[in-house]
Amino acid sequence: MRMFIASLGWDHAGWCGTFYPDDLPPEWRLAYYANEFAAVVVPAAVWRRADAALAAQWVADTAAGFRFLLEASGEAPSSALVQALGVRFGGVVGPGGLPVLRWEGGADARALRAALAALPDASVLLVAGAPPSLQALRTAQTITQLLGR
Repeated sequence: MRMFIASLGWDHAGWCGTFYPDDLPPEWRLAYYANEFAAVVVPAAVWRRADAALAAQWVADTAAGFRFLLEASGEAPSSALVQALGVRFGGVVGPGGLPVLRWEGGADARALRAALAALPDASVLLVAGAPPSLQALRTAQTITQLLGR
């Protein structure tokens, strides 16, 4: 199993006009995000409200290799949600699930490399913040590719 580099969510107002084009409809943001990144951590507040139809739409909006990781919340996701995500369900992130390192630092390549080297396989570097740093996401993604993780 591989290491995941992901942001906490994909719908950040701070990314509009910088990452997302100004004229990009909000419902296209996931597809746009998924064209650059391979995984996202769906915040617990979002996945707990999602039904199977919405999860199926998320799957339809992303490429086959994209993975949805669910933020741990103290409750298990519904079987209908997990079934709708199918093979795209990457697991639950946090206590009782995949090991996670929450990264709110900058995009310093040396610091990111050291953090990534300390993480076991089948873990998540979760880039968080308001909004999450796109440069940190990109740098971490490049480092994991170079390390063959």
